[in-house]
Amino acid sequence: MTHLPWLDPLQPAASDHVAALLERFWRTLEQLVDLLQRQEQLLAARMTAELRQIVTELMLALNGIAWPHESVHLNSYLSADQRAALEKTLLAPSISANSWIGQAVALVVIYRWYAPQLVEKFGLAYPVQAEASAVLQLQQLAGWPRSITTA
Repeated sequence: MTHLPWLDPLQPAASDHVAALLERFWRTLEQLVDLLQRQEQLLAARMTAELRQIVTELMLALNGIAWPHESVHLNSYLSADQRAALEKTLLAPSISANSWIGQAVALVVIYRWYAPQLVEKFGLAYPVQAEASAVLQLQQLAGWPRSITTA
């Protein structure tokens, strides 16, 4: 069979990679505290983009695939709802700590929606320690909510 240029050779998501992503999300988010305290806007933008990448990979894993590295067709691997949720985290009304915090909170909401499903699907342990450490650091930021709920 000939390879069609719009079809990617998809691979299943590996459970060890998903476990690493679940933990990496909190470790990456924790770094945002220092960046915002030092008003490192460009690095904060990079950090929120990295968080978005992690969340996207987690969504793909729940959809049953690993990140398609050579793809130019990511939309077809995410549902319309998944794309809409991620696209909302792209909006930054201004360049300030509040805009990065808003994006990070939105990504936490998405993460907390998908993480328990991934933990169950792949038989993983939820990274409780990494989350607790990150939340403790994040609560030092003015504007970080005291609690974030996912409904």
